[in-house]
Amino acid sequence: MIFYFTGTGNSLAAAKKLLAPGEELVNMATAIKAERYDYEVREGEPVGIVFPVYFYSLPMVVIDFLDRLQLKAATYLYAVITCGGGISQAGAVLKKKLSGRGLQLDYVRELLMPDNYILLYPNKAEGVAECLSKADESLKAIRNDIESRRKLRIGKNTLISDTMAAVYRQARKTKRFNVLSSCIGCGLCERNCPEGVISLAGGRPVWTKEKCTQCLACINRCPVRAIQYGKRTKKQGRYVHPELK
Repeated sequence: MIFYFTGTGNSLAAAKKLLAPGEELVNMATAIKAERYDYEVREGEPVGIVFPVYFYSLPMVVIDFLDRLQLKAATYLYAVITCGGGISQAGAVLKKKLSGRGLQLDYVRELLMPDNYILLYPNKAEGVAECLSKADESLKAIRNDIESRRKLRIGKNTLISDTMAAVYRQARKTKRFNVLSSCIGCGLCERNCPEGVISLAGGRPVWTKEKCTQCLACINRCPVRAIQYGKRTKKQGRYVHPELK
């Protein structure tokens, strides 16, 4: 069983490559909407959690799901955290979160993949294919670790990640999202929003809550680049994992 959260496809692609035959793939955002939090693991089955790092910590969707998760009979629990540069202490944050649910995290690995956080980092098409290829090779090694039930020491220090999580709480505000006249009213942003924050009004998207998880799926997956965040994203590239296009 693998629980995953994705905005632009990186973590979904990684989860699919880690999924063993017969295992269930659970979208955490979809599970929240369905209020499905109770899961029972088959005997000897590993349980994975795959998601992107946000501000060296956990995305809000992941936090909301794990706060309610009821997981029975889990004997080996691992996590793969996708990132554009590094995960800092996100593994320790996850360990602490799971410990509060009576679960032990046995293994954490970061997985470098193309960055989609275009609010801070320029998105460049060059190097994406090479980065994805290296990620696939890393996933093979991680898959071997999981099959052998390898365990890694996970630290307890969360100071840096906790500090950045406070910044993340402020960064999640939706008031700076805006829509250009080029919007075609396709509704893709509404359907892709993991928290249901976007609704169409008069054929144009509006953000109905003060904050969102800030996965940027609405910006990166808009087919006509009509959705922006302030003025900083107009000249930025967009990124969607090839398997999600």
